[in-house]
Amino acid sequence: MSNQEYLLKHPELFQYVIGIKFSEFQQLLPKFSKALRLAETKKAYNRKRLREVGGGRKAKLADDYQKLFFILFYYKTYPTFRFAQTIYQLDKRNIQLWVKFLAPVLFSTLGYELSLKTRRKISSYHLWLEEYPELEQFIVDCTERSIQRPKDNQTQTNHYSGKKKHHTVKNQIFVSPKTNRILTVSDTVPGTIHDKKLFEQDSHLLYLPERAMGMGDLGYLGTDDLSPRLKMILPQKKPPNKELTDSQKANNKAISSIRVRVEHPFSYLKHFNILSQKFRGRLNQQNLDLPFKTIACIYNFTRTPI
Repeated sequence: MSNQEYLLKHPELFQYVIGIKFSEFQQLLPKFSKALRLAETKKAYNRKRLREVGGGRKAKLADDYQKLFFILFYYKTYPTFRFAQTIYQLDKRNIQLWVKFLAPVLFSTLGYELSLKTRRKISSYHLWLEEYPELEQFIVDCTERSIQRPKDNQTQTNHYSGKKKHHTVKNQIFVSPKTNRILTVSDTVPGTIHDKKLFEQDSHLLYLPERAMGMGDLGYLGTDDLSPRLKMILPQKKPPNKELTDSQKANNKAISSIRVRVEHPFSYLKHFNILSQKFRGRLNQQNLDLPFKTIACIYNFTRTPI
């Protein structure tokens, strides 16, 4: 009995092997197939060919089911290429090529899960103002991921996190306190970038609706003046050589009880080993952004009623 046949007999194991339930996998497969056809067509006709389309050896990953399972399995378990080679009986180079090809396909399948709805309103006689009504309330926080120690000295310095005591990269997310869905994901930046600075650089602040309300930890002190449309709710910082009053402690506890909801998405994301283990790939923007944003999309997808 093959591994695939065994899993089909035990569908409850799917979420432990690929990160999503069997029912979610079945719902995702038709969307993935559609995106895969577009990617295969683009790949087939965007280069000079020695054979007709469809010629040559048949791929080891023969159908869409196997291809979707492969890329989800890779993200969930993050095996070394040599280990994946023994499981799929493919050459290491072929494993690399499949990951490189299928990762963008999976993101294009689910990218809509991070698309904010846009509302346009008249700001003046001749000016249209775009805004994202979903950002009326949000919780913001950052998370860091370990990377291998860079060889270049300057790159080492840029990525060494004093907080984590090793080299990291960082992403910031906005989460809805009402639905717990991830609203936005920042580009990946070196781990030395402060949370406040990353927040200041977020382009979504330009499209906040009026009277938007954000919530964060003490890393976001001083962000109230970034936008006249934004009010930040932050815990009270303990003054030097003094104690917080009982009312301040109660207020901080109330804020924490809401802000903890941002930790639920982080917990889900880190169940995928490609985000929780030390990243082994090259430190280019696409390699760092794609896994995080794709798995954020998967998180939102699993929060959508089937």
